[in-house]
Amino acid sequence: MKPWEIFLEKYRDFGQRPSRETHARLFAPDATIAHPGMAQPMRAAQYVDFIVEGLKRLPDFHLIPIHWAVNGHTLFVEARNTAVVKGRPIEWPATYVVTLRGEMVARARAYYDRTEVLRHFEPALASDRPNAHASILRDAAAAASSSPEDADYASRVHEKIVAPYAANGLNPDPVKFQQFYAADARMINPGFERPLRRDELPAYYMGLKARIRDLQLHLERWAVAPPHLFIEWTVTGAVGDRRLVLPNTDRFTFRDLLAIEGVAYFDDLAVRAMFEPGLARFANISFADLPTAEA
Repeated sequence: MKPWEIFLEKYRDFGQRPSRETHARLFAPDATIAHPGMAQPMRAAQYVDFIVEGLKRLPDFHLIPIHWAVNGHTLFVEARNTAVVKGRPIEWPATYVVTLRGEMVARARAYYDRTEVLRHFEPALASDRPNAHASILRDAAAAASSSPEDADYASRVHEKIVAPYAANGLNPDPVKFQQFYAADARMINPGFERPLRRDELPAYYMGLKARIRDLQLHLERWAVAPPHLFIEWTVTGAVGDRRLVLPNTDRFTFRDLLAIEGVAYFDDLAVRAMFEPGLARFANISFADLPTAEA
C-alpha cells in the first residue's frame, strides 16, 4: 500500500471508532492542524485534546470518507460527519486537506461551516431556512473516487480548468466563471437555500465583489481523481476597514472536463460575523462555553 492509502485506512478507523488513540496515531509529533475559527493552528498533542473534548459534545460521532484525491504529498478527503445532539441525529459535510510525511500528517486544515454544527447548540444560530449544503453527502456512496494514476489526465485538468480558473480568481470576471460549468450544472455553497444554476453565477460573483472589496482567490493546492477535482484556495479582500482572509476548498464533479456540480467548503459563520456584529462572539471555536449534548 502507498503511504496515503495507509493513512486513509487509519483515518477510516478513527471515523468508525473515534477515540484518543485512533486519532493520535494519525499525526507526526510536530504536525500542525487548523479548524474553522482557530486563530492559530494547533500542535498535534493540543489538537488531540481538542478533538477528545469535541467528542464529549458530539456523542456517537462518526466520520465517513466519501471522496478523496491525492497530488504528491497532498491528500483531500471529503467526508460526511454524523453525531447525536439532544437525542437527535445531525450531519454536516467537511473536507480535510492534509500534507503527509510518509503515512503521518505533517499539516492539516479542516473545512466546514461551523453554523451547520453550532446551530444545534446555540439558539442564536437556529434557523428554519433550508440549507442545501448541510446534506449534500447524505446519499453519496463511500469510496466513490480515489487517486488516479493517469498523469496525462491530471495535466489536462490543470491546463483546462485549474490554471485558467486560478488566473480568473486573481482578478475575478464574474462572467468568465461560467466557462467552467456545463449548461445543467449546479453550485452549492455553505448557507445556500438552494443550488445555483450556471446562468446565476455571474450575478452571484458580482454580488460578492460588491460586498468584498479587492476580492481575490489564491490557489494553494489541488488534486484530481475522476470525476472529481479538489482545489484549496485562500480568499482575500476587505470589508470596510477589515481584512478578510478566508480559507476555502472547492470540489468539482466533471463531465467532459466541464463541472456539473461545484461544492464549496468554508466557514460561512466567519463571513457572516464580518457583516453581523452580533455574531462576533462565535469567533472562538473553543467548546468550553457550549452545553453538553445531553443538556
